[in-house]
Order: sequence, then C-alpha cells, then structure tokens
Amino acid sequence: MKKSLLLIFSFSLVLTLNFLAFSQQEQSVQPQDKNIEKADLVAKAKNLLLSARKVKSEKPLSEIKDIKTISSVQLLLGGNGFEATNETTIKFPNKTLSVISGPFGVIKNAYNGEIAWTQTPGGIQELVGDKTLEFQNVLASDPISILNNFDQQNYQVTFLDENTWQEQSVNTVLLTTNTGHEIKVYLEPKTNMIIGKSSQAKVGGNTFTNEELFLDFKSFNGVQIPMKRLLKRNGQDFAATTVKEVIINAGVEDKIFTKP
Repeated sequence: MKKSLLLIFSFSLVLTLNFLAFSQQEQSVQPQDKNIEKADLVAKAKNLLLSARKVKSEKPLSEIKDIKTISSVQLLLGGNGFEATNETTIKFPNKTLSVISGPFGVIKNAYNGEIAWTQTPGGIQELVGDKTLEFQNVLASDPISILNNFDQQNYQVTFLDENTWQEQSVNTVLLTTNTGHEIKVYLEPKTNMIIGKSSQAKVGGNTFTNEELFLDFKSFNGVQIPMKRLLKRNGQDFAATTVKEVIINAGVEDKIFTKP
C-alpha cells in the first residue's frame, strides 16, 4: 500500500507540469582558445533560443500571464498502468496548481511562489525541502518559462551538439537556471521549435532522469501548444498526455494556489 501511494504521489508530481552527466573530451588547446569556443557556443545557444521564442508565439511571451490545460493522461507502467485527468494552471512566473483525478481519487499539488502543498483523500500536507525545489524546477522547465528567462541574469546557456534524440534530429542546448537546475532543451533544426526537454527530478528521495517529447503542435491565441506529450523516466516509457483544452490569459486569481 505504501509503495502504491508513493507511486501515485510520484506520478502526480510528474504531471504537475509535471544528475545529467555530460562527458567532455580533453583537448590540447590554449585557455584563450577555450574561452573563444565557449563564447561561440553561448552565442549559438542564445540565437537558437531567440528564434525559438519567435516561433513559439505571435505575441511577446511576456504577455502570457496564465495558462490552463486540461489533459487525459495514461500512466505506462506495464500491467500497473491507469488513466487520469489532469487540470494544470500556471500563473507566470512562479505559481502552479495541478488537479489530478483518477481511480485513486482527486489529488491537488500547488505552489504559490513560497509554499508548496498537496491535498489527497487522506488530507493536506505542506511540502518542504527537495519537494518545494522540485515545484520550482518544474515551473522553470516549462517551455514558456525557458523562452522567457534564458537571457535573464543568473541563467546560463550553451550549445551542446546536433544529434538524434527520440528518433528526432535536434539541436541541443543546455540551460542552467538561477537555482542551478540543468535542463537539456531539444530544438527542431528547420523551425527551431522546442520539441522536447530532459532534466533530473527528485521524488520520494529518489533521483530520476525525465525526458519529455512534444508532438502535434496547435495554435491557441497565437501560442504554439503541443497537444501530445510523451514522458520517459530513466529511459522507460512512463506517461502519455493528450491535451483536450487550453485556456490562455483567463485572469487567474492568486487565491487558487493558496494552501486551504
């Protein structure tokens, strides 16, 4: 029973929006050459993300104040899978509420910019430590947040490589947030649309590598939203999400993120 509850809680945290090792080969170059190469990679990363920013939305992303998505989610864990409905509301830059309904009942996960909390059929609990940090990381990993913030102070970006990821040709950029959270951002080479991301998450004391592929983009109020998301955890299929409804700039009030 305890294991099942941990799985459901872990799953709900993943849905809320919801240590990557990068090998480096030693090169016999002078420090000055390394600095020049680093500057070139940073400039390339910023140019790619600037282009991605324009592709993502017809309007400045700063004009997107809040967004709500209603999705159906299928958990993919062999014979233990189940379906759920997820309603996620984000109020930029730092508030989120996710309401997950499934065979386990209704679970709410929220962060109001200061306090993170969860409400399950068993009661309400304030989340602290790594769990609060995970909410911050999830918000920072949202594509709109990435494109809004990558050129802000205390954020770092660098171009990694051109390769194949999830059977897709991609340009890969590494973004480090102001809290030190590292996110690999995958951009489609022809359009520079963000089609995926990967990063680490810590849930229940365990660290996982999450990879998320974005598919079937559709425009809502001029903003490109992926209608399907495929999530892998530690290289294994974990969840598939299909977006049913998107509402942008509904005028979300802060009180919905406050712990009851």
